[in-house]
Amino acid sequence: MTLESSQQGVIAGSIPLFAGHPAPELLPAAGFRQAAERLMRGRAASRLFNYGDERGDPRLRDYLVERLNRCESLGIRRENLMILGGSTGGLTMLCDRLTVAGDDVLVDAPSYRDALHIFRDRQLRIHAVPIDEQGILPQELERTLQRLQRQRRRPKFYYVVPTFQNPSGITMPAERRRAVIALSQQYRFAIIEDDVYCDIRFDAAPPPSFYALSGGAEVLRLGSFSKTLAPGLRCGWLVARRERIAEFSGSGMLKMGGGANPFTAALVAEYCASGAWERHLGWLRGQYRQRRDIALTALRRFMPPGVSWTRPEGGYFIWLRLPAGLDAADLAARVQARDVYFAPGSGFFVSPDDGTRYLRLSFSFVPAADLRAGIEILAEGIAEMAAG
Repeated sequence: MTLESSQQGVIAGSIPLFAGHPAPELLPAAGFRQAAERLMRGRAASRLFNYGDERGDPRLRDYLVERLNRCESLGIRRENLMILGGSTGGLTMLCDRLTVAGDDVLVDAPSYRDALHIFRDRQLRIHAVPIDEQGILPQELERTLQRLQRQRRRPKFYYVVPTFQNPSGITMPAERRRAVIALSQQYRFAIIEDDVYCDIRFDAAPPPSFYALSGGAEVLRLGSFSKTLAPGLRCGWLVARRERIAEFSGSGMLKMGGGANPFTAALVAEYCASGAWERHLGWLRGQYRQRRDIALTALRRFMPPGVSWTRPEGGYFIWLRLPAGLDAADLAARVQARDVYFAPGSGFFVSPDDGTRYLRLSFSFVPAADLRAGIEILAEGIAEMAAG
């Protein structure tokens, strides 16, 4: 694989199995070019260059409300949704609005490493709760909540990627989601549901969202076009109770800035309204399913005994566990000499030592031949380490 330019640490000529973003050949550049031409020919073209609505482009909001109601029966209205500068920008905004330094928050172990970075930047006290192959363990969550209660502390929120999780690829079933909602109501904390992978499903539809199961009660659900269209758009959305949306959209940043990315949001609205996003999603699912299958086949073929991995039903990621006594950091150094790069597990844990035996592989970015070759090199490195 030869890359003409570097993207988020990708080295030209390498096999970047760490890269959790879309492959360049999967980006719908032609469709966006057509959408931009239609917009610029329109009578309202001049508005694209001006400030926008604090809650985001009305046309895009209406499109998302209609789609979410049609696909998920959420029963939301325009006042339940606002446009964001990507889900990362949304999570940053939520932290700024909901917390101050020293507040407690809950996460999975493992959890999305960039979210952990945001929480550390704000000096939040992060409490990690173990997960299994079905997500967070409700009994462990309750134990953590009881411990905090004895200390007269209450978490401000639980942050979760419940569907095709980053980094593990697992999906939390509806029963677990209901158990978490019950605890959130009992102990009075919000749920930040980062659902950016939910549309990248390969088989059956995922379970109902936390927002759907709770009726929207203190669930703040983030969505994004970064994984299904293009990360460079920096365009996402938040679904929440209308009181929350009014509160968040009333921030000084949005009022002064005229909403999140008005030009980009109008362009995305034009693209989606043409039906192009739905068509692209159908095609994209097939592309990622094929890459997932290639990666799983290579793992079965090449990995030595003692290595285990998840089998995601959607999303971008596979989570590997190494045999006892092996360290993913040592493996990284070994395979980097052969131009293969992955994400060591330590970065996805509040306590990095908990992740030494784990690594995340992304199948979204590299082509089939590199997936096979990279996984074979990983397997050879593991076998060499195991042999001493």
